[in-house]
Amino acid sequence: MTDGVPDLAVNPGVWMTGWQPDRAPALVRRIAAIGYRRVVVVLRDPHTFDPAGVRDLVESAGLRAMTNTNQVAGQDISSVDAVARESGIARIRRAIELSAELGSDRLTGVLYGVLGRAGGPAPRAVVDRTARILGELAEEAAESGVTLLVEVVNRYETALLNTARQAMAFVEASGSARLGVHLDVFHMNIEEDDMVAAVTETLPRLGYLELEQNHRGELRRGHIPLTDLLAGVLDAGYRGRFGLEAFTVSALAPDHATGLAVWRDVLDRDTRIAEDAYALLAEACAAAGRA
Repeated sequence: MTDGVPDLAVNPGVWMTGWQPDRAPALVRRIAAIGYRRVVVVLRDPHTFDPAGVRDLVESAGLRAMTNTNQVAGQDISSVDAVARESGIARIRRAIELSAELGSDRLTGVLYGVLGRAGGPAPRAVVDRTARILGELAEEAAESGVTLLVEVVNRYETALLNTARQAMAFVEASGSARLGVHLDVFHMNIEEDDMVAAVTETLPRLGYLELEQNHRGELRRGHIPLTDLLAGVLDAGYRGRFGLEAFTVSALAPDHATGLAVWRDVLDRDTRIAEDAYALLAEACAAAGRA
């Protein structure tokens, strides 16, 4: 912890799509001034991303990078098509290389398939094969100092991993003790009966807990009781990395907004959501310290 606040990262999707070099310098300075320790660098196209300038910029502000990537049509390790699976593996391997070059210690995201409404439940054989592939990639990533984390998302975005319990079974099936779990409160709000219990269940593998509201906007405005949730997960013993994620349509490229089903503005463009998220977590940590 720093000044009582845990390791905290922010996804720049609050302000922009992917990594926009013209906007990034002012943004990383603001993130550092608030007190964040990390910025999420989204590798939307890991095959063309140039990490050198990004790392210099991030580290010049006293921050460290954390990386996020995905799978896309034709590059999908869960595909029944062997060529698409191999292309998906290559995509993740490239993202691992970039993560190491950026100085990122964790690469997270929906690494196990293409984001979007599925045609039906994922067959058990597909889930197990995908887990084994990611287990092998997690072992490779560890050699570069990078931990892979699988993000659990809701039923409208994948049929493969929707709950903390499924994620724990998945990482166990991977055969690698190095593959971790990323939970996101927005998705947990849809899928979990008890979000604190879900965090508790994943503690042995939980590498990232992302804070969001039900509408993906301002954290103190919405029906998810984030103050109570933070108190619960801190009381349960979670002291790992937290993150902030939020999205509003005017900050995103059209294809990004469509992929996330973000159709309206739930944040002002000059929002102080990052400051508010930091304060919310600091208050929770201070209360936990007094308990």
